[in-house]
Amino acid sequence: MGNRHDSAVARHAQQETATAPRGFREVLLSPGDCSGCGACMELAPDIVGWREGDERPFLVSDMAPDGVLTELMAFCPEGCFEDGDAS
Repeated sequence: MGNRHDSAVARHAQQETATAPRGFREVLLSPGDCSGCGACMELAPDIVGWREGDERPFLVSDMAPDGVLTELMAFCPEGCFEDGDAS
């Protein structure tokens, strides 16, 4: 009986880790009002990429460290970034 319970607990912990690793938050991007400044790509190239022909950012990763997401939201002049984990 203990093994089944332990396995269920381990699976639950893996699911939580897979959806939101500790210290990371979900990034939402709405580039509709993007001014094309490119600050987001300079600030977080592991999270944000840039389409040259489109002149718009795109998400390389939809998860970012807390501090990086906070900076993206603070430095984007058009407010294109949001915290997907905020309720």
